Amino acid sequence: MKSLSIIPIATGLLTCAMIFGSCKDEQIVGPAGPAGSNGYVPVSTDGFIRGNVSGTRQDGTPFNETFDYVNYWGTPSATLDSMSPASFNFEIARASDIFGNNGAGLTVNTVAKNSSTGTISMDYFSFSKSIGTNQMFSFELTGSASSTITGLQYNMSTGLFTGNFSFTLTGLQNTTGNAATISGNFEATVTQMYHMQQLSTEYN
Repeated sequence: MKSLSIIPIATGLLTCAMIFGSCKDEQIVGPAGPAGSNGYVPVSTDGFIRGNVSGTRQDGTPFNETFDYVNYWGTPSATLDSMSPASFNFEIARASDIFGNNGAGLTVNTVAKNSSTGTISMDYFSFSKSIGTNQMFSFELTGSASSTITGLQYNMSTGLFTGNFSFTLTGLQNTTGNAATISGNFEATVTQMYHMQQLSTEYN
């Protein structure tokens, strides 16, 4: 039996290594893509919902706190939409922080766009604040509240919408379990909504 020579085998292995070793992947770096967004919703400020909330906490302590909500995100400052030839809804919402709970939402219903009177409903309201080390006071509207609006003005040329509100709440309408009052005023620039798919029934 012939013995295999080590030299030819080693030479063959070295040749293979040289061949495969020379086959490197060529990586082509393309141009940089466009910059992405910052990952947050830009805050807008136009007008406000501000006022006072007062009542009695669950532990019997009276409270009287002011609020001033001015921020909104991703929507018009306020909107006007028609429900029928004699029913118009204005809507405005404001908050203190997109990640926080403090905020308020209002809907004003009138029989005409430029009415000076109407009804107002508070769709949601929340207020919280620190009252000491590891202590937080939190007030929230449960359900909704309605009232008659006063001082209502809507400038159809500029879109400026203002008014005053006062809601008297029962203990069942807020998280304290006691009677409370939310009062104040609002201001916003209104965007009138038009629904093209409803031209036959639209009253704007």
